[in-house]
Amino acid sequence: MIQFVKKGIAESKRGKPPGTITKYSDKEQKEVEFELIRYNAGTFEQRRLKGAANLPLPDSSEQVNWICIFGHSDIELLNRLSELYGISHLALEDILNPDHRPKLEFFEDHLLVILKMISYDSKGILISEQISIVLGKNFVLAIQEQPGDLFDPIRERLRSSVGRIRSMSADYLAYSLLDVIVDNYFVILEELAEELEDLEMILIKQPEEFEPIDIHDLKMQLFYLRKISWPLREIAHSLQKTESGLVLPPTRLYFSDMYDHAIRVLETTETLREVSVGISELYTSNISLKMNEIMQTLTIISTIFIPLTFIAGVYGMNFEVMPELKWPNGYFGVLGIMAVIAGVMLIFFRRRRWL
Repeated sequence: MIQFVKKGIAESKRGKPPGTITKYSDKEQKEVEFELIRYNAGTFEQRRLKGAANLPLPDSSEQVNWICIFGHSDIELLNRLSELYGISHLALEDILNPDHRPKLEFFEDHLLVILKMISYDSKGILISEQISIVLGKNFVLAIQEQPGDLFDPIRERLRSSVGRIRSMSADYLAYSLLDVIVDNYFVILEELAEELEDLEMILIKQPEEFEPIDIHDLKMQLFYLRKISWPLREIAHSLQKTESGLVLPPTRLYFSDMYDHAIRVLETTETLREVSVGISELYTSNISLKMNEIMQTLTIISTIFIPLTFIAGVYGMNFEVMPELKWPNGYFGVLGIMAVIAGVMLIFFRRRRWL
């Protein structure tokens, strides 16, 4: 089962100009929390804030600014963010659309990457949430639908100054965020592979306990994963080959690694889809085999009763001149003949291995 972290119906945009900001959620507008992380090789700052008035001004220093916004309900905050950081209204329109196809789009002084961040909740339901990453000269904006994400390891690396992330520019931070999202696909795929293996073993060893709805849910999850992972190749390839000054040559090498990961995600998804189809076909074959066994049993029973019915029909005719009708032991004789015929036919069927 898949649960999408988006509720409400988009307002009609017919006739409105491009870049019109539409509220896609029916929730009341409220102040949205956001997290600000500023860092360079020697400094680190992390704060949790609320409201458009607390948005930090663009920083012209050598520090990298990472702003993580948790929610879409505060339109005022997003509009203010667009004004401060020069984000195109076309980009903001796509950010607010929770059902957007994953994509990469270049603007004059920033670029936008839209991906799906997936995870399992405590009930084992696959959660899909859209996350939009905006990369500018010295800032990265991560706008998501709900609080909670996969980026705690990156925050810890920044806090502890582990690796090269603190000495790299904003494009490397954007790569790190994208890489975490893509690598998490492998975690989900491994769990799906284990579930498929368990279902296959149940179908083989205990077919009476197999629930076809389970394989249907897994097929739908894999179908959705294929849908959202297919554009990953295009995104990674474009970032790898881009000549935009926002992505520096040292970081392009890392996007080449991300491209390889995207290919592997897509190949693994396709393989698991084939496995799920195979399990569905095996289940259908088992049903057909069971039906054939039932039909075979009914056919044998019908075949045995054909000569018995014939004998009963002959002696059920209303003729007066039938010598056997006057025999004292005629009734038991006919039953004996029927029993012999049935026994011979059962022996014949067993020798032919039809029973």
